[in-house]
Amino acid sequence: MSFRRAALAIASAALLAVSLSSAAMAADPAPAAPAAAAAPAAKPTIKRFETWSTRCDADPKSKKPTACHAFVDVRSGEDKRQILYLGVGYIPNKDGELFAFAVTPLGSILPPGVGINIDEKEKFGGAYAFCIPMGCQAEIKLTDAQVKALKSGKSMEVLFRLMGQGVVKIPLELKGFSAALNSLPKPSAKKS
Repeated sequence: MSFRRAALAIASAALLAVSLSSAAMAADPAPAAPAAAAAPAAKPTIKRFETWSTRCDADPKSKKPTACHAFVDVRSGEDKRQILYLGVGYIPNKDGELFAFAVTPLGSILPPGVGINIDEKEKFGGAYAFCIPMGCQAEIKLTDAQVKALKSGKSMEVLFRLMGQGVVKIPLELKGFSAALNSLPKPSAKKS
């Protein structure tokens, strides 16, 4: 159950930051806040690794990274509408276990889930876990073989079904994936 909550927290934070930054750019500037107002939340740290990037959210008090993942954000059209946000990160409180999450647009057909095809060799997928106003999220606990394929692969394709459009295939390059993943802080299992 903690895997599901962790995935929800990471994806929600990532998507909320994207939507809030878009909304903030579109909104009129607000009047200055009083000096006694609460300190703003720490901005996430984003680093680029060729095609992939990493995102780390920080604890507002300690400023230490609390949730990090490698990601690719695919957008389309003049309005830069998000069509896929694919992230890979460590499962909190699990020693080195990785998971992937894919956020697809609302209108995604849920039963088939999301498929991933790496270099036409490694194929796997995951079921959708939930939908929120920003999209629907599928989750996949990654095996060692799948992680190895992602690190050594050249390209991948993410597949999902969208109402009225059928199967959507998003091609992605894996340039920078290994470097992005290797840069993430690796959590260790909590001792009871």
